[in-house]
Amino acid sequence: MSSHSDARLDDLDDLVDRLLVRDADEHAAAVEELAEAGDERVVPHLLELLVIDAIANDWERFGFPEVLRKHSPPRYLELPEVRWPGVRDALAALAEPDFDSPHAWVEWESWYSQQGIEPLAGFDEWKLRLYRSYLPPVGGLLDAEPRSFDLQDVRWGNCDRSFLAALNAPDFVPGDAVDASGGDASADGDGTDDATAAEHDGSTDDAAGTGDEYERYLKDGDTVFGFELGGVAYAVPRWVLFPHELLNAVLEGVPVSLTYCTLCNAPILYDRRVGGSTAAGGDDDRDVLTFGSSGMLASGNKVMYDEETETLWDQHAGVPIAGDYLAEDPDLVLDVLSVTQTTWGEWKDEYPDTLALDVDTGYDFDYSHYDGELGIFRHYWENGDVVQPGVRREEGELPEKAEVYGVVGDEASEVWVVPRDALADMNVVTGEAAGREVVAFLDATDDVAVYEAPPTPVELVADGLRDAEGDLWAVHRNELHSQDGETRERVVGRHGLWFAFRTHYDRATVLR
Repeated sequence: MSSHSDARLDDLDDLVDRLLVRDADEHAAAVEELAEAGDERVVPHLLELLVIDAIANDWERFGFPEVLRKHSPPRYLELPEVRWPGVRDALAALAEPDFDSPHAWVEWESWYSQQGIEPLAGFDEWKLRLYRSYLPPVGGLLDAEPRSFDLQDVRWGNCDRSFLAALNAPDFVPGDAVDASGGDASADGDGTDDATAAEHDGSTDDAAGTGDEYERYLKDGDTVFGFELGGVAYAVPRWVLFPHELLNAVLEGVPVSLTYCTLCNAPILYDRRVGGSTAAGGDDDRDVLTFGSSGMLASGNKVMYDEETETLWDQHAGVPIAGDYLAEDPDLVLDVLSVTQTTWGEWKDEYPDTLALDVDTGYDFDYSHYDGELGIFRHYWENGDVVQPGVRREEGELPEKAEVYGVVGDEASEVWVVPRDALADMNVVTGEAAGREVVAFLDATDDVAVYEAPPTPVELVADGLRDAEGDLWAVHRNELHSQDGETRERVVGRHGLWFAFRTHYDRATVLR
């Protein structure tokens, strides 16, 4: 490299360093000089600044979760030096697009994700400095080693662990007590009574009574995430979980996390116990983790962390991606449990004794904000022109936003997915997944269910499944039961949009 080129590179390095000083005027001057220099290698730097600048200085429009927009932003975003005047114009001068909508920072992120621009040498350390200084709760987590991802691929999700707070140890009460469908919702009806609910871990201690002490808020059409532990059914409404994205509880003696990626529409239920073992006498020396949202995204999927070690975790695959657990056990995979995404009406019809989340969570959120209104996230789920931050488009077997259900192998590196639309009109899909023959269909709750397959081909009939030999199999939550007493186990899977499976596993196979 010539001395002239060396000098120019030194100038660029000096300019991007000036973007990190605590002086907005210095930021403006450096941004202007970078635009004049005309080197696209600083686009990754400017893109990071554009996102922070847009959110910090228009919190009422872009703050997340939305229920906190009426409050002041975190103090670190209110500081006068958290501004980079002219950064959007500089990007337009250096790159081809010139987005000028109120959501230009989102459009720039989508564009940038498709480019593969190589930044200046030293970008990783520069980004860590930026996050540690200007997004301290996020930067403290990102600065973890070892890492299995490229720092350039991690995006800030305009939140952090302090204000996207997990819903911890919530109360569950009889579903009848919170049912707002207009039917006979008294606690003395056919469902679980209040005293029974109080017997279950995680439910309220003050559950005895008429049920009138609970707000009746669950309507038949509300989307819920339903699951069963120890023979007890639970329902968590999506619109209440939305501003938390994560729930930690101990239910029926099992410590679980119901995790939810809003960008992928992916509810996944994990057992929070890792390492160790369960002894024959019942002693369990496994570590119990408390999960939270890091405020970061990787390939359009939320990055979790655990409070105990601050290890970063891939929400969709359930594997460590940075920090202690990645160093100690890189093959570690969280145990996943079945969760159903359906409506409250369908869930309670199938599980009339279900418990449901008490909406009085103590977090002082206006959950009604999300009741029937999910805003921009519907565009992320349904609009093929909208790209999740950090996701590079790819033409593949399925549309990027196709709803699918995936079954993962033992090593969490390979996944087999079933498109939901392939199961319409009582269709079934059979095939080999993770070394066994499986059958997938829409169950009584109208959600995808996967089981070990009886003799194929299989037909879905009103009373269950009819196998190749003409035998009828009854469908239960965790097993298929034949008339002759044989069983086939349920195969646990996970929900999400196709792009999340394509980007978070080494290999994704579509079953049709």
